[in-house]
Amino acid sequence: MIKLNPFKPNSPVSTGMFAGRIKEVEALEKGLHQTKCGHPSHFLITGERGIGKSSLMMILKDFSIGNIETLDHGHFNFLTFNTVISERTTLTTLIKLIERVIKREVGKIESVRKFLNSTWDFVQRIKVMDSGIEKADRNEESDLLIDDFAYSLAETCKRITKPEKGESSKDGIIFIIDEADNACENLHIGYFFKTVTELLQQNGCNNVMFVVAGLPDVTEKLAKSHESSIRIFNQIKVKELNPQDRFYVIEKGIEEGNRLNSEPTTVSEDAKKHISTLSEGYPHFIQQFAYSAYDFNSDGEISADDVLEGAFNEDGAIDAIGAQYYATDFHSKIKSDEYRQVLSIMAEKMNSWIKKSEIRLQFTGDDQTLTDALRALTGRKIILKNSSKMGEYRLQQRGFAIWIKLFGSRKK
Repeated sequence: MIKLNPFKPNSPVSTGMFAGRIKEVEALEKGLHQTKCGHPSHFLITGERGIGKSSLMMILKDFSIGNIETLDHGHFNFLTFNTVISERTTLTTLIKLIERVIKREVGKIESVRKFLNSTWDFVQRIKVMDSGIEKADRNEESDLLIDDFAYSLAETCKRITKPEKGESSKDGIIFIIDEADNACENLHIGYFFKTVTELLQQNGCNNVMFVVAGLPDVTEKLAKSHESSIRIFNQIKVKELNPQDRFYVIEKGIEEGNRLNSEPTTVSEDAKKHISTLSEGYPHFIQQFAYSAYDFNSDGEISADDVLEGAFNEDGAIDAIGAQYYATDFHSKIKSDEYRQVLSIMAEKMNSWIKKSEIRLQFTGDDQTLTDALRALTGRKIILKNSSKMGEYRLQQRGFAIWIKLFGSRKK
């Protein structure tokens, strides 16, 4: 009999399977309350791939739009805009997306639609800022565009929080912006958030909250665009789930599977321990190992052997994790086994700094090859070079180190 697999490694987990993150959830909930009351809080959420940033933002969205009740402040009713930043996202693209969502969500009443058309009419005048424009002119045009955007956003927020007769009221506007580490230089991401938040305040608007998420290097991108942009954010660093929360995720998945399928499935304590250990507490990895074990099982009781077979078999959990997160960096971007050996040596230190002299002690190649490897791996952004200490390097993500240690020795 074909069973429906309840684990979802390629999607943010549903609210019902969300585990841990109590401090993070409480901080975001408090931020919503502060913003509703006219004291906006902005958040920068950082963490490695697969650590659960998207799931955290999903529950934030459910809180903000009132889909679920918060822990301490009841239901909210914000207009919530969420988007993903890509390398192609420009300032004009981002503003157009925001205008489109606002008009779609609150422009159903005729009077509101007329107000929005008038307030956001500057978007129709936007011209593409191509390479033919001098840099000084382009920067000036960006400043004018941001000023128009902040004014229009402020007026819109004031209108929906203090509506006219026949219009429904909102608590404010929430912006959830994911994968901000992809931001191109022309987006001026740090400058954008710093300037917009100041202009909103100047325009008497205090019910807008920005939540920005990305890999750890998003902090560097924000600071490079505007040094003080980091100061506007409360920073949340998402880390691995503890063993108790890992078990909870597995058990909730089994419960969901038994609800969906006519024949029940159980999972042994040893199997849960194996999933917990292999995943290292990365929520996406928990989902993937559990998914593969659930698929491999045939007798209704997921055992430790099911977990291991589902993990190490061809097209199992290991292959899936590697293909999605790390195989490109480890195999396709690197043509030399000696370069891969450097990564394997560095992985023993996880993503902590390691000196070149320490790598040399274990490296089987010559000094010049090691120098070339470190230069190439840094240039391809596979590893980071310590700007404050000469001759120190580290892997960008702890998850990459874990994958190399566990699975990097497998052939492509």
